[in-house]
Amino acid sequence: MESVFSHHRRTAVILSGEGTAAAYLAGVLNSLTDAGVRVDCVVGKGAGALVAALAAIDSGSRLVGRDGLLARMSSRAPWRVRPIYAASAGLLAVSFAIFVSPLLFGVLALLTVPFAALGRFFTDAPSQSLVAPWLGYLLDRAEPLYLRSMVVPLIALCALWLLWLFRGIFRERRLPRAPEPFDLSRFSGWLTSNLWKAVRGTSTDELPRDRKALGDAYRKLLAGSLGQRGFMELVFYALDTDAGQEVPFTLLKERYSKKLRASRSSRSERSAEPIDLTHDSGGLFLDALMAALSPPGLVPSVPLRLPLGSSHGGEVHRFSGSLLASGSAFADAVAAGAEQVVFVSSSVPGDAATGNPLERVTEAALRRSLADQLSEANRFPDLPVFLIRPDKQRLSPYEIAGRAQIGGERLGLAALYAHGRRDALRLFVEPVLSEGGPAEHEPPPTGAAFQPDLPVGPQEL
Repeated sequence: MESVFSHHRRTAVILSGEGTAAAYLAGVLNSLTDAGVRVDCVVGKGAGALVAALAAIDSGSRLVGRDGLLARMSSRAPWRVRPIYAASAGLLAVSFAIFVSPLLFGVLALLTVPFAALGRFFTDAPSQSLVAPWLGYLLDRAEPLYLRSMVVPLIALCALWLLWLFRGIFRERRLPRAPEPFDLSRFSGWLTSNLWKAVRGTSTDELPRDRKALGDAYRKLLAGSLGQRGFMELVFYALDTDAGQEVPFTLLKERYSKKLRASRSSRSERSAEPIDLTHDSGGLFLDALMAALSPPGLVPSVPLRLPLGSSHGGEVHRFSGSLLASGSAFADAVAAGAEQVVFVSSSVPGDAATGNPLERVTEAALRRSLADQLSEANRFPDLPVFLIRPDKQRLSPYEIAGRAQIGGERLGLAALYAHGRRDALRLFVEPVLSEGGPAEHEPPPTGAAFQPDLPVGPQEL
């Protein structure tokens, strides 16, 4: 990969990660803009879509500020467990507690032995005469109820799922799919509120109830501000689960939008056409962004009515996050006019797998996605390409509340943000920008870069 960077070339930054990676990606992007790098186009995948959407309208502070999304996510989980799964877990826990209750009775019986020995010492009565009657009385009363008490929660569990099944058949006239265990309605509310505050500016207008109105307001703000410092063209991805294709949603200048559409239509592989949000499709923005942030299989997919000008125009397709899809973010960035590309990935070097199975799958998908993109970059040997990634995994994708450290401290999202800033300095600003000398640099922007005020303690440095 080339190491010659120029402030006079059109620059694209590709952000890829999941969950907690949003903090790391935001730190890197903020450090780049602080160093005077003018980002013309930001491309987001997974959590990178969230960072890209806020950074594109110069509102990164809505993500990392003291009242931003990351602070909310640190204090309260952004997802909710679906009631049917919460009830099922509760019934299973009750049944298991009844199942192991004889062990508790045995422990209680053993605890009575010292008292029985004391009774024998003072009364010369046999120990069995003190323990056996009490234990026998307890078992005589508990045995008839033991199996019944253990089976009742299991019967209630089966009845709960049968009720859900018959309700689904009655409504959908077919066997319903198993519901996803989580939903992001809480996070959706946070995102909607923060986006509206960013879009409305100093206006005192209330949050519109129509999600399409908010998406259209976002479109108008970005489309009318492209070319101004701090505003960036935007591309992010969601997976069309009905068509099995990764679809790019774009807010680009018209000439670059046409180039991207022509490039995807001419590729030999089966590529979905991009959905241009700069016109009548702008109302899809908020739902499309939520789809990009929705891990498939964990949270419900998001239904989107595709614009009439597309190949599936007028149809309603379900969308979810596209992290598991290899995609073509690099090729799309080049097609959108990028003359140099900065990759920012939360994937760590090496193949070591850590965490639970879900986290391992996520990490494997991130590594594969990065490998695919770098392999794609080899097709453009004259295009400067730069890579910024962490040296080790500090938080797994779903450790939203942070990780406990020695001494009772916690490594949180604020620390991950700080690590992103330092990695940008270590891997790009110092080795790449410093090579050209002062004449190659532009002064840092005075008002565009956001300054986070998340507290960073000593344990986070």
